[in-house]
Amino acid sequence: MSRGSAPPRTSSRRLRRSVLALLAMTGMVVIAACGGSSSSSPKPGASKSSNSLTVWVDAARLPVAQAYVKAHPKVHVNIVTFDGDGNGATTMQTKIQLWNRTGGGWPDVVFSEQVNDPVWMAQKPFEFAAPLKGLIPDDLLSKWPAPSTAQCTINGMQYCVQDNLAQVVLWVNKKLMDEFGYAVPKTWQEWAALGQKVAAEHPGYIVGNIGDSFGHWIYLWGNQCPLEQSQGSKLLINSTDEHCTRVAGLLDPMIKNGTVPPLSVFTPDFAQKYGGAKDKVLLMPGPSWYAQALFDQTLHIPAGEITAAPPLQWENETPITTGQVGGGPWIIAKRSGNLTGAADFVIWATTVFSPTGKDARPGYPAYAPLADKWLADLAGNSYFAADPTPALKAAAGQVWSGWTLVTYPDQPVWSNTVVTQLVAGKSLSSLMQPFGDALAQAAQASGYTVARQ
Repeated sequence: MSRGSAPPRTSSRRLRRSVLALLAMTGMVVIAACGGSSSSSPKPGASKSSNSLTVWVDAARLPVAQAYVKAHPKVHVNIVTFDGDGNGATTMQTKIQLWNRTGGGWPDVVFSEQVNDPVWMAQKPFEFAAPLKGLIPDDLLSKWPAPSTAQCTINGMQYCVQDNLAQVVLWVNKKLMDEFGYAVPKTWQEWAALGQKVAAEHPGYIVGNIGDSFGHWIYLWGNQCPLEQSQGSKLLINSTDEHCTRVAGLLDPMIKNGTVPPLSVFTPDFAQKYGGAKDKVLLMPGPSWYAQALFDQTLHIPAGEITAAPPLQWENETPITTGQVGGGPWIIAKRSGNLTGAADFVIWATTVFSPTGKDARPGYPAYAPLADKWLADLAGNSYFAADPTPALKAAAGQVWSGWTLVTYPDQPVWSNTVVTQLVAGKSLSSLMQPFGDALAQAAQASGYTVARQ
């Protein structure tokens, strides 16, 4: 899912609508723009001239495309909104197969919520993504964090730039923590011990959740569980590695006692049980974009309560690593009829588009100079109980590089194999082997040679 970090207060309402819409969106909307007029815009994928572009975006990135149109009145821009491949959708695969088969229709630029989309877009049989070497200057590309650049690099060549980062931190309800006299945990063990204490002393309050399609990105990625790790010509999928099973064992008592429920944060049930006036979210490991998108506009937790703490670490292991839930990439089409214009759009969208104000971007900017401006604005946001930006900035460079981005979506595998069974009462520990088996099947179906240990 695109996944972007907390917006400044002026855009949070728009982002909430976007996030919720992304969960249900199945259709596509075409918006034509030409210096404020739509009468002469080209059809999607038909742009061939130097002042014509077709751009596909998700709903959360629509303001970026619209702002580009306003700032470039002489460029004919045809904007198509789609599901962004969110939650493991395969809209782009289907579309690219069609365009390749018919020999036309390719857009110039695509934004994807799916961080792994560039992996298959860059390779056969799709060959959709254009290498960025020569399109975007090296001095600009050097200003993305190394983990971000690595995720856009396939076989030694960079094929995308990430719009935003979605590093996982520990979100803290400072008001409740102070009221209950609890210290903010620094390790997963301290977090689990606090969960047991909360279950006994304040039943009904929670310290996390594990019901979303990206739950493994929060709990397993950051704890170095080798679910998708390239080893030469093979892909290692080892869901029973110690780094996986120890996390499952730590979570099982918390799932059982209700402090980490198997519910999605975006369901009505979750909001009714833990949000609003009930205000029962004590802690929540989650991505940077949870800030206001989740706590303010979805759960309606009052201002002056929420802040961010650094990612949890396993005991005293160093370096500290964390997971991510997003990091949506911009991809330029290899067959674009206007590569120069497409590059200009991507550069503008990632390095210029206002990080603050009315049309603020919906995520922690991946481009470091823009991130600094965005963080400065966020630091003064009155919604937060304390400045969340030190934790967010530190975590930006701590995303574990041990997960290889793959061509298949793994969120549906987690949802179907794990979440449904947690709801049915099974333990997470008992599901790690079946989860690995299902991932291996998905990998093999996508052409991978899988190694199991």
